Amino acid sequence: MQQFIRSMERAFDRVLGGLIFLSCVLLSMVTLSVCLEVVLRYFFNKPQVWVIELAEYSLLYITFLGAAWGLREEAHISVDLFTNLMGPRGRVACGFVSDAVCLAVSVILLVYGTRVSWHYFSRGLYNPTILEIPTAYILVVIPLGGLTLLVQSIRGGLRRIAAQAPPTPSRAEKRT
Repeated sequence: MQQFIRSMERAFDRVLGGLIFLSCVLLSMVTLSVCLEVVLRYFFNKPQVWVIELAEYSLLYITFLGAAWGLREEAHISVDLFTNLMGPRGRVACGFVSDAVCLAVSVILLVYGTRVSWHYFSRGLYNPTILEIPTAYILVVIPLGGLTLLVQSIRGGLRRIAAQAPPTPSRAEKRT
């Protein structure tokens, strides 16, 4: 059973790696397209109307595709002003509260993001902009990000619980 769990964790870590790679590619594309837009607009007076819209959608995707990876790496911004004043038990308690809040937020993102995405998809609605992208394709990243964030917050909470559990005796210690 533990081997199955480890293989599932490795698979999920590969998914997170792929999503963060995609986020990096999107960020590079946004950076290059905005730089190109600045050059075309100010030096050639030929603005590209699609750049801002593409950048907006890409920033949404970058955020939700990379959120679970950031949680796994503990790369999110944290305010340690108060936790540094706490003892070890207080820090652990704050960690559990943080895990619970992250779990609740990810469930909300998953449930409501799915509802809203399905609503837009089933009605065939789109943004009346230059690109006219169906709105469901823009919003579908929210439940996807909520799902990956949910899985990662559960993993983080379970790791925190395992770290607090007393060590189990090894088989050799049990025999003696």
